[in-house]
Amino acid sequence: MTPARLIYVTDTYCIWCWAFGEALREFVARNAGRLTLEVLPAGMLVGERVVPVGQKPRVLETARRVTELTGARFGDGFRASVERGKTVLDSGVSAAAFWALHAQAPQRGLDIAHALQHAWYVDGRDLHDEAVVADVARALNLDPARATSDVRRPETLAQSQAGFARRQTLPVEGYPTLLMQTPEGYRRLGGATTSAEKLQQEFEAILHGEPEAQQATA
Repeated sequence: MTPARLIYVTDTYCIWCWAFGEALREFVARNAGRLTLEVLPAGMLVGERVVPVGQKPRVLETARRVTELTGARFGDGFRASVERGKTVLDSGVSAAAFWALHAQAPQRGLDIAHALQHAWYVDGRDLHDEAVVADVARALNLDPARATSDVRRPETLAQSQAGFARRQTLPVEGYPTLLMQTPEGYRRLGGATTSAEKLQQEFEAILHGEPEAQQATA
């Protein structure tokens, strides 16, 4: 059987994507060989939306709610960075880091996305700092020197912008969005609070040709 093709549209600074990550990773591991997953950084915070985290209201309040609903955990480093309020959240920067790391491990997009989110939501580190990108590379057993070199390359910036443009062509209303390609077009699986078990149910429903109205919901 040809593996199903899925696209995960996400963003390093999407707090609900951080919450969804564990269920998604479990689902993907469970279906190794049955699917391929492309990870696409979305460009959630670009242009006028690029501001210091201190200018974003209720971040810690939202984090508490995310934990209540999903069990996702946030680190002391994250809370300290939010309270200081100086870290600038820029999806262009995080996407460049993603693609720089992806160049070394194109089959590990989900691991890379998780590691970058861990750097922020657990450690509270600033991805503008190339030392952070290097540390993420080390955590993934990748070459840190190559990562910090690639993150500055014009080609990496162009790849980030191309990804943002591609996201505009997909049926994405918010983040996280997990899409499965079918002969009839894309079908969405789950949502921010969906468990691995629910994702599995929806995946099987689509594989068996069930109409979207009968598909399990988040």
